[in-house]
Amino acid sequence: MAIKYLKSAALAGKAVLVRVDVNEPLEGGRLADDFRLRAILPTVNFLRQQNCRIILCGHLGRPEGKWDKHLSLRPIAERLSELLELKFAETEDELPSYPADHLIFYSGDIEQPRAGLRLDELQPRSVLLLENLRFYKGEEADNAVFAKRLAGLADLYVNDAFAVSHRAEASVVAVTKYLPSYGGLLLEKEIQNLGYVLNKPKSPFIVMMGGIKISDKEKTLHNLAERADKILLGGGLANILLEAQGLEIGESLVEGESKKLAAQLLHNYKDKFVLPKDVVLANKEMAKSSIRSAPVYDVRPKEIICDIGPQTILEYARFLKTAKTIVWNGPLGHFEMKPFHTGTAALARVIGGVSQGKAFSVVGGGETVDAVRQAHQQDYIDHLSTGGGAMLEFLAGDKLPGLEALK
Repeated sequence: MAIKYLKSAALAGKAVLVRVDVNEPLEGGRLADDFRLRAILPTVNFLRQQNCRIILCGHLGRPEGKWDKHLSLRPIAERLSELLELKFAETEDELPSYPADHLIFYSGDIEQPRAGLRLDELQPRSVLLLENLRFYKGEEADNAVFAKRLAGLADLYVNDAFAVSHRAEASVVAVTKYLPSYGGLLLEKEIQNLGYVLNKPKSPFIVMMGGIKISDKEKTLHNLAERADKILLGGGLANILLEAQGLEIGESLVEGESKKLAAQLLHNYKDKFVLPKDVVLANKEMAKSSIRSAPVYDVRPKEIICDIGPQTILEYARFLKTAKTIVWNGPLGHFEMKPFHTGTAALARVIGGVSQGKAFSVVGGGETVDAVRQAHQQDYIDHLSTGGGAMLEFLAGDKLPGLEALK
């Protein structure tokens, strides 16, 4: 892609506005994970090495243009300061300047004419994090006026937020019209690794896909089916394709109005799709006494498919062990509930076992990355993508607005 990346920029001493993905889960007002924060550290540290003045911006949740204290980025700022080994301070603190050994959290409103943001006091190597961008209505509207306000804070712009690059938002698209713009180290890594599996995957190329919504993954399934040797399916995706074959799926979770779409996919790619041979079942209450394994043709009307069965795990493992390239998105069942995590966890370990050598593996999507980490395989996967929807759209061959804006 004709994108200019960070390492090609003249950076020394510049004020750099960096769009980052900090949309981490909160539990009771406290940060529950820091996977995305760790992913942006290389870019921030690289800019600090270049004596840049760094202004980070990102979003959390969906406040829809309203100032919601429960979605403040303050917990993000506190954790990020720890990861960067910097002291934490808010702009309300009486600092004589914004020193290089601090991460400063600016909780004010940058649209106010008398905002207390003292950009002239940013020191080289200093890091400033702005409050949640989605508190501003102009952000999700890709508003030019708001984008100019952001652009006025810096000398150049860096997009290091692949996970939101499928969104046309002011801090992702419109801002690039007003500043010299570059892709960050994380964005470059995402494009290189995802581009590899689209453009030059080694065969056997095995895709494994789960989750619920087939409509969200239709174009990705089409595009990957043209390239992959086999696509292993689980979760709601497998359920709807099994139903399209005329099999009983009981009260299993499926996306409504998707049966026709499933039938079309089966017709087009019947030689590529691999569906479960057996499944783990339970009643609606998930009572322990109701759990059983059964062939897919033996599902009862009141049962729910909760996981792939042991024979399917073995079959999918055989495919994965032969692979040279692997892409995985979406858990294979209700992995968040034991014992229905078994299929997802077992195959996460198989992928970890063949990665970084025998096969090149890419795993993405929030729940899928969580499953990999729960199985303690994160250090073995070749590329853990920070993108969910962005990864799917990229692998579908779609043009992502945030990437197009950097060309």
